[in-house]
Amino acid sequence: MEDLTNIWNAEDELNEEQLLDYIKGKSGKEIMHGIEKQMAGSSFVNDGVEGLQQFSSTQKINAYVQQLNEDMHRKLHNKQSKKRKEITMLSWQMVALISVIILCVLGYVIIAMLRK
Repeated sequence: MEDLTNIWNAEDELNEEQLLDYIKGKSGKEIMHGIEKQMAGSSFVNDGVEGLQQFSSTQKINAYVQQLNEDMHRKLHNKQSKKRKEITMLSWQMVALISVIILCVLGYVIIAMLRK
């Protein structure tokens, strides 16, 4: 799944418009039968349709979808910024570790020269 902002699979025959038409009862008998067949074959589709049927209007569905999309974008942005902070922190840790190793080697070389 390359596009993390779209949860619909391209292979699915069912799309948002078909689902909403099914919920409203505006689908033809053939399309309704196809959707019911998919519901029987997939618990994901079945749960989705049952969940959508709980909403009283399409405005509420659209508002909920918008809210979910906003939450998803915010969480994805937070994960990306957190990852950047981790990389920055890791690079500073590497610089500190290399500095300590260089200081230890220089200290050893100086002590070795003083003993001769």
